[in-house]
Amino acid sequence: MIFKPPLTVWYILIPVIFVYYFYRLNKYANGRKDFVRHYMKSRRQAIEAAADSVAGDGPPAIDTLMDHIRLPAEAMKTYRRFALVLAEHYADLLKAAGRDYEALVRSAYRTRGNYLIFLNRLGQMEKELDEALTPGLSAEHPAVSETIALIEKQSANLRRAEAERVFP
Repeated sequence: MIFKPPLTVWYILIPVIFVYYFYRLNKYANGRKDFVRHYMKSRRQAIEAAADSVAGDGPPAIDTLMDHIRLPAEAMKTYRRFALVLAEHYADLLKAAGRDYEALVRSAYRTRGNYLIFLNRLGQMEKELDEALTPGLSAEHPAVSETIALIEKQSANLRRAEAERVFP
């Protein structure tokens, strides 16, 4: 004799749990891709401005870059300074001699101290930009301040480790 198994609540709940898990996993993956795309956008624009300045032998055209940025008005000045720091860094690297990133950094900055000064300046510009953007984001996403603080801390740790790796 074969008995028909009874339908229990677990048979209904387990698939829902898996569907919800995969929904959240997909949302996480898409959010991560969007974050990387947006995070890299300003860096990509800054390196393009730096490449144009090196080719034209002039300062980076940050004002042209600013025409394509959509940020709150109170953050635009801060973003401009941030983009200028990035563009100057990339221009220094493009003018340096070397076959890889580490060699370009060593050629451009010469010492770990000089490189750390740049990294600290970049970190400070990012922090100022985050502070300028946070008031508008805090209302929509309450955990944004904690997330930004974590990103800033991890960025500082990664940058210090990079400086130690490039300048042993």
